[in-house]
Amino acid sequence: MAVLRRPFNGATVFKGGTGAVNQNIIAEGIGVTEKPKKRTAEVSALVADYQRIKEELNTLRKEHEQNRQALEREIERSNAMAVEAEIINIELNQIINTSPDGILLIDEDFTIRRINRTLLDFLHTTEEEAIGMKCLDLLPSSWCRTEKCPISKIVNGEDQVVECDVVKRKGDGTEIPFIYTATPFRGIDGELMGIMANLKDITERKRAEVTLRKANETLARLATIDGLTQVANRRFFDQTISREWNRLKRTGQPLSLILSDVDFFKHYNDTYGHQAGDDCLRAVAGTLDAHVRRGGDAVARYGGEEFAVVLPGTYPEGALCVAEFLRSAVEGLAMEHKNSSVSSVVTISLGVATAFPSHELTEEALIESADKALYEAKASGRNCAAFRHIVPSCVLSALNHSSKPFNGRPDVPQG
Repeated sequence: MAVLRRPFNGATVFKGGTGAVNQNIIAEGIGVTEKPKKRTAEVSALVADYQRIKEELNTLRKEHEQNRQALEREIERSNAMAVEAEIINIELNQIINTSPDGILLIDEDFTIRRINRTLLDFLHTTEEEAIGMKCLDLLPSSWCRTEKCPISKIVNGEDQVVECDVVKRKGDGTEIPFIYTATPFRGIDGELMGIMANLKDITERKRAEVTLRKANETLARLATIDGLTQVANRRFFDQTISREWNRLKRTGQPLSLILSDVDFFKHYNDTYGHQAGDDCLRAVAGTLDAHVRRGGDAVARYGGEEFAVVLPGTYPEGALCVAEFLRSAVEGLAMEHKNSSVSSVVTISLGVATAFPSHELTEEALIESADKALYEAKASGRNCAAFRHIVPSCVLSALNHSSKPFNGRPDVPQG
């Protein structure tokens, strides 16, 4: 019986077979031993490829793990930054919303991106309604769509800060004064990201300004008012006559002045007492002030019992009419004066003067002429008016030959 045996070189050998059979088997075994060699090389190559792929997979696994860890760290960092940004945003909102001023963050295209609670309450609107609106729709102003718009000035680079006073209407219709301040809002790189608008309520400041203005007006009035008679004082008289002299010098119109004096006022004081004398002066001053009706005219206490009446643009005839009108009005008060030598009641004497202001004359000359006229009235018996002029003769001649009458003051009864 033949026995099959595989030798060390891979050939198949049968023992115990016939010679012919053995030869055939050995011949075929030569080819058989060559195939395992190829297979061995292929297996070796496969093993090498496997090892290489395994190493590559291990490398990829390591890289994947590293990338995963890096991604997790980046996610954690991003989450931390997002949380920090949200905290900052919340804090910023709290800061903005606790501000007593109205605050807006506006884009370059005038779109509102942020608005605080103060301004929302003022406008009686909600954040959802306001965000996304155009500022010119939420807060319309006269400067909207014009070159005066503060937002446009900053966007165009014309100004860095724009400040102005505005008046805005609340939801209930109340008008509130504000200081409107617009400033550029820039990012870290300095690029313009928007415009921050701040509206500060200045109601109290405006009230203080009004109070201060009224106080100043009161002080100015008190500085020019005579404390006893409540008509203008000497200081006001000096300012007025100087101002009117210079004004009429330019226009070529006349300036008339009346100086009046209460007749025998010392006797009145001696008879009735100083308190009654003060009452008398107040009554005379009030009567003169009430009967001098034109806006440009002025009555002032000149000193003691003397009063002055400044009559801008009044010609001699008109000034004499005013003087007689005032004399009659004071006499009509019928205040008893039993120690007067001219009447049983209080009367006044008046001196009237008229001048055409020029560079050759001064207001002092007009005052001096009125004072001399007053002296003449007293010398003529008191309770009357006397007139003196310092008008150049050429002007008087023109007036005497003119067909036009003097300024016949319609506020004074004529004849």
